[in-house]
Amino acid sequence: MKNKNRLSNTDVSANKNGFIYPFLKFLIDKSKYLNLVELFKYIAKYMVSENNKISASRIAVDVFIVLKWLFIIIIWCFNYSNMFVSILVWYLIITNIYTYFYYHIWSDEALKTDNFTKDIIRRRFVNLIIAFAYSILCFAYLFQFVYSSDIDWNSKNIAFINSIMFSFNNSLGSSYNNIIPQTDLGNFICSIELLITFIFATLILSRSIPQTDSKK
Repeated sequence: MKNKNRLSNTDVSANKNGFIYPFLKFLIDKSKYLNLVELFKYIAKYMVSENNKISASRIAVDVFIVLKWLFIIIIWCFNYSNMFVSILVWYLIITNIYTYFYYHIWSDEALKTDNFTKDIIRRRFVNLIIAFAYSILCFAYLFQFVYSSDIDWNSKNIAFINSIMFSFNNSLGSSYNNIIPQTDLGNFICSIELLITFIFATLILSRSIPQTDSKK
């Protein structure tokens, strides 16, 4: 009888989170290995001693941020656009928001507040602003070079400033000089940018709410 109760308790414990959460947790946790920044962090930590791994990891993240900004600026300055570059820009947009979500909301380290310092909190806020700005820049590039025919530019030049301002205003759900999407695809892309802005705003609000100190 005792063995039966013990097995029953084990089954309840194993299934206490159902199956949706464990499945999604597995996907989210493993998806980080598809993120290019992990390679930078791995190389940086491999090159230093155990005591310097945290600092090396943060420097690697900063290097990756600088490089991805340089990438989008360079391809924009040279008006470079093809299918491969477009896929890479979309990859950077997705991993941009995933990185912030995973390391600032989802991971075990993000849920521990007992070791948070003022500099850590400030660094996270700065990274959030940088990530949000990068998302706007990437969408501006896509609007100008990839989906320009899906946008009604209202007889304006499809220039850098108009693309940036349209992307920025669209991310906030407002219009800019009557520039609007004119196809279903254009509306879809604009909606994705607006959704990403909502996610970033949600992350900001979530960081203003006290986090759990649970060890479980």
